[in-house]
Amino acid sequence: MAIVTFQWSGTARSRTISFLQRPLCLRVCALVRLSTVLFIGLTGVLAGRVHAQLYPDRPIRMIVPFAPGGTVDIVARIVGVKIADITGGRVVVDNRGGAGGIVGTGVVARSPGDGYTLLMHSAAITYDPTLHDKLPYDTLNDLAPVAMIGATPNLLVVAPSFPALSVTDLIERGREKPLTFATGGFGSSSHLAVTLFSHMADVKFNHIPYKGAGPALADVVAGHVDFTLATMPGAIQQVRAGSLRALGISSLMRSPELPAVPTIAEAGLPGYEYLAWFGVFAPGTTPSALVARINALLRQAMQAPDTQTQLRQQGVEPGPLSPDQFRDKVKSEIERWAPVIIKSRMKALP
Repeated sequence: MAIVTFQWSGTARSRTISFLQRPLCLRVCALVRLSTVLFIGLTGVLAGRVHAQLYPDRPIRMIVPFAPGGTVDIVARIVGVKIADITGGRVVVDNRGGAGGIVGTGVVARSPGDGYTLLMHSAAITYDPTLHDKLPYDTLNDLAPVAMIGATPNLLVVAPSFPALSVTDLIERGREKPLTFATGGFGSSSHLAVTLFSHMADVKFNHIPYKGAGPALADVVAGHVDFTLATMPGAIQQVRAGSLRALGISSLMRSPELPAVPTIAEAGLPGYEYLAWFGVFAPGTTPSALVARINALLRQAMQAPDTQTQLRQQGVEPGPLSPDQFRDKVKSEIERWAPVIIKSRMKALP
């Protein structure tokens, strides 16, 4: 309906006329405009669906926001190889370490939403909104959660020459003199795991952050730092080789991959539990149809028996989620860890 105003005798009056009462030329123009809007909208939807169906038709870059050799890097390479096998294309793992994962994450947040730049991250992505007063991206709006890959406990590890032989022993030595712990960076999963450990044990430890879990573990192996709580994929091979000694595992049940290693809860700190998880993100502008296509590829990769075997050998239990389920998990994890971080007075330097 349209309002047409006529004016006579100095008084303005109006009446309503229907579309069919308009002049023919106005009706034709209106229909042309409506058709154009519908065509553009439909074209965009169809283009997005066609793009998703053809995806991928060139190499995919999977950014890992940490140094090579760490847990996220290991998981990314296992998954990337399987996606390349499925699609017949290439997946290039690009390590962009720095600022505890913020540098690499920012690269993905600013990238085009075409599916060819993805992010493999860990639970640490949900700590950053509270740890930092200002991030160069909005975690929930500038990134699109695509799929969770799986979860893993952490291992409390020391060098073979380190004098502590148990969790209780390490806690007692920490009370006698300050011990140092290495992490993959400020706000990393290992940082939160030790922070929780420290508060529950009521012992203060000195934090030595690195640009990734790989360099952090290397210095624990060398004896430069006393201990770390590293995720299993990053530490399990060194434990098996004897270059690291595991005092405990952060899950409430022992791992079938390391059945001789007690849980931290049973070995001296009742109630302690910490699990890290890994997931894939896309730029926030990625169309939902394309996000669904990438999720389907990841699920296919995760369902492959060889992929599951490789992940479980690293201590990662596969657990794919849909994009909506993963988004809900990311949001709930941000809310869950915010009070813990605030209470612990953890805050990044400006």
